[in-house]
Amino acid sequence: MFKEILSISGRPGLFKLISQSKNMVIVESLLEGKRFPSYPHEKISALKDIAMFSQSGEKTLGELFKKTFELENGQKIALSPKSSPEELRQYFVKILPDFDQEKIYPNDIKRFIQWYNILLDSKITDFDPEEQTKDEGKKVEQSVKKAETKQQKVANTTQKTSARSVAAKQRPMIASKKGS
Repeated sequence: MFKEILSISGRPGLFKLISQSKNMVIVESLLEGKRFPSYPHEKISALKDIAMFSQSGEKTLGELFKKTFELENGQKIALSPKSSPEELRQYFVKILPDFDQEKIYPNDIKRFIQWYNILLDSKITDFDPEEQTKDEGKKVEQSVKKAETKQQKVANTTQKTSARSVAAKQRPMIASKKGS
């Protein structure tokens, strides 16, 4: 579920991917529940692809949301996104102690808090990237099995067709020898 959540620049809140076509995607607002199209000229980012910088490398939002969920015991973040920049940094240190203060601005922390609270309000709490990877791995395995089955069917059909064509080619040669 978390992998279908999107952020669209210029629009408040988060959105769930409903469907997509060649030149647009249909999204549903997690705040209002309204559906509408979003076009390629709007910058659309999947939350699973967004990361925050730390001194030890990048941390995905999924990892940070999971840690926040554990820290807050499954509750919303009590700190207001409108708090002072210093209060925001002090809170974020609890989640990511070695975050890069030069690359992560107070606005980024505000957006993180707002997104986390929106996800909880929408009852989206499966932030575990390992779980998502396992689910995707199962789907890939199923796709591979289907492809292998199709290849076996094609190979069997090809062998039968080859055997028939070889038999058909051999018959006229035998017939022509008898006629000579």
